[in-house]
Amino acid sequence: MASYIYLPLIALIFHVFLFVAFFAYRREEIIRTFLHILIASIFWTAGSALMRANWGDLFATWYHISLAGILMLPYVFFNFISCFLEAKKSRIIELIGLSVIPLYIFNICSNILLAPPQIIVDSSGQMQYMYTPTFAVTLLFLPTGILLLHTLYLCVVSYKENDEIHDKLSPILMAAAIVFIGNLVIMLPVFQSIPFDILSGNIFAFSLFYALYRKRLFKLSTIFSQSTCYVLAGTLTIFLFFVMINPLHRWIASLFYPGQSSDGYVIPIIILFFIVMELIYLLIKKILDGIFIKDEVIQTEILKNFSLSISTSLEKEAVLDTLLMVIKDSLNVRKVYIFLPNSADTHFQVAKSGSPLHEQHTPLAKDNPFIQYLSSNIDLVSVKNFRRTTAYRALWEQEKENICQYEYIVPLRNEHELVGFVTLSKKSGKKEAYSINDLSFLSSVCSIASIGLKNALLYERACREAQTDELTGLLNRKYFRQILDQQYESCSHQVLSLMLINVDDFKLYNQLYGISEGDAALVRIAHAIRSAVDEKGYVARFSGKEFAVILPQYDTLSTKDLAEKIRGLIASINQSSKDYRLRGLTASIGICSIPYGAYNVKQLLENIDMTIYHVKQSGKNAIAVYTEGITDSKRFTTKTVGGSTAYSSYASTIYALTAAIDTKDHYTFQHSENVAYYASELAYAYGLSDDNVDIIREAALLHDVGKIGITEDILNKEGKLTPEEYEIMKGHVENAVSIIRHLPSLDYVIPAVIGHHERYDGTGYPRRISGEDIPLFARILCIADSFDAITSKRSYKTAASVEKGLAIIHAELGRQFDPKLGALFIARIRDGTIKPRISSELKR
Repeated sequence: MASYIYLPLIALIFHVFLFVAFFAYRREEIIRTFLHILIASIFWTAGSALMRANWGDLFATWYHISLAGILMLPYVFFNFISCFLEAKKSRIIELIGLSVIPLYIFNICSNILLAPPQIIVDSSGQMQYMYTPTFAVTLLFLPTGILLLHTLYLCVVSYKENDEIHDKLSPILMAAAIVFIGNLVIMLPVFQSIPFDILSGNIFAFSLFYALYRKRLFKLSTIFSQSTCYVLAGTLTIFLFFVMINPLHRWIASLFYPGQSSDGYVIPIIILFFIVMELIYLLIKKILDGIFIKDEVIQTEILKNFSLSISTSLEKEAVLDTLLMVIKDSLNVRKVYIFLPNSADTHFQVAKSGSPLHEQHTPLAKDNPFIQYLSSNIDLVSVKNFRRTTAYRALWEQEKENICQYEYIVPLRNEHELVGFVTLSKKSGKKEAYSINDLSFLSSVCSIASIGLKNALLYERACREAQTDELTGLLNRKYFRQILDQQYESCSHQVLSLMLINVDDFKLYNQLYGISEGDAALVRIAHAIRSAVDEKGYVARFSGKEFAVILPQYDTLSTKDLAEKIRGLIASINQSSKDYRLRGLTASIGICSIPYGAYNVKQLLENIDMTIYHVKQSGKNAIAVYTEGITDSKRFTTKTVGGSTAYSSYASTIYALTAAIDTKDHYTFQHSENVAYYASELAYAYGLSDDNVDIIREAALLHDVGKIGITEDILNKEGKLTPEEYEIMKGHVENAVSIIRHLPSLDYVIPAVIGHHERYDGTGYPRRISGEDIPLFARILCIADSFDAITSKRSYKTAASVEKGLAIIHAELGRQFDPKLGALFIARIRDGTIKPRISSELKR
């Protein structure tokens, strides 16, 4: 027993204990690879111990078992490193590593590659083990050498690709080097009797244990559980009794059974065995609890309370305050900063700090290299390791200086998105370094806080959505009323102004360019108003095309100046349009203030509504201020004739406009009359009401009014129009709309007028809309307009017959014309319901 048998026995106990402790974690792949290393180590140490004890006179057998463990280690270590680095394993290298199996079997049969050591007993009776390796031993260890070199290559590649891996790999590589040296040393004659290989194996196993612990793949409280402590206590007790059995036997015999048979010694030894095992268990438990478990248990309790507190809070500020308090109180950190995105979601800035005097930090843009680095790291980041990265070198000097104040940075994530991060400086007091337990605790705290922050942000977003308009992001009408009431109460002895902004002719804008472009215009208007108001007041979307601005402590004159600015911004919105020409936008703005124009909120809203009505009737695109029942308009007031507005008798206006066309183009006047007839008759045939037919008739009379703006040489040109002339001619549609929009009582005819040159297949103008997106009245007008144009004489063509006109319409069904309306028109012409208006030339 003098041949250092105790060293391999202790190593065997250590490896068996680790195997039992980690067996519960075997579901993790990296833990499974560590268990394989422990199995190889158990073969190695058990074989060495039994070989040195020459147990059962099977010296060679135990040697070969020990050698099997040694040869297994490089392969299982290669698997462990591949898993630890998350690297792809090479199949060729695996096969090379497994090639050691036939070589090992060959060595068992022949002992040619590496024979068992010779036992030499020195003069003092101590056994020594002498190895006589030959050159053939290189053949046995060549595959394992290749495997180890490839493992080293994987580590070097990981160093280059990930600077942070340095600290995690260092203890593992150092331990591997110690094992390699330990196995080389025992080949030297002077050290062959001492099991340096076993000692290095213990260091190796502990280093891997430490690396896994740093990776936070397990908790010490679970590893050193009650069951594993009992296993360790039982193993140590067995080892102790194995060593002390003879002295113990003699002591019991002399104390309790002098001169008697040894058969009665068994019961006292068994009792003593369990007493000693329980004492060893209590001692181990006390030591482990004091060294490892105590802080972890305390932190677990803190985490439990923190999780409970976070789960019951939906306020972002409360979550941040709790997180800050737990980190400062539990880890005794000097400075803690919590960074969150700013309101524009473009930068991360300090949202909460444990040191109010140090809150001035430069905001970090979301595309900053440091933020990008944090986004790609799931776990906490050591600033020491970050300083080795290319991301650190890409920072400005000031940014580097700020980041170097910290020790660790912990990302806060909402699933895969970085929603914030926590920075920690050095710890206060004597114990300045962060322990593995501290880092594990910190990660857990921030993971829980991330969930709490996610819930708080969801709640905050839900509240914001309940208070804001979905399209524009402004306050909605309901929340606007709450704010208005609150501001009225808080400004009870001060001025409170309200501005109402109504976008002019927005229904027309939607009809011209579609709902999507209309929504985009509203968003642009909202942005313009919000940028003008800034922090001076509250902006809301009051209704579909109306915006309201609450201006606390803003007098009437200042409000009017702001309104002018807003009106100018709205007017300039579409001036920079590049894709196609968009109509300019204008707004009618009303202003009313408390106490000058109203005495309470109800009166304020009523008066400002009257003000907007006044601006609309006065010609739109103006600002009016309500003061004690009198509206002061910047433009002009509504004129009345005989108690009704001047816009009520608009029939004469229609004929006046068509007569104006007649002075330039006689064809257009007669053409409009014909189109009105065909369109009205088709509308009746389709089943429309009298009111709708009247609208179609008026639209038909006005559909070519825009030709007033076209020169006569183009209108009356006998030949085909050039592309440039055709573009000018196409402009008559928008010219017509520009004229009609100034006739408030006739704006309802605009959809038909603007769409009468659209085609069913979407190739028409000016909007290139198709199918039933084209207003019904416009589709009716298109058929009537085309049929009369075909069957009428023009400066550039002769009149076609009715049958030819119907044939052209039939051929264009589904392309230029609505197929249902076109078929109906053809049928009604042929059955005589609609009578063709043929020119005198065709009749002859």
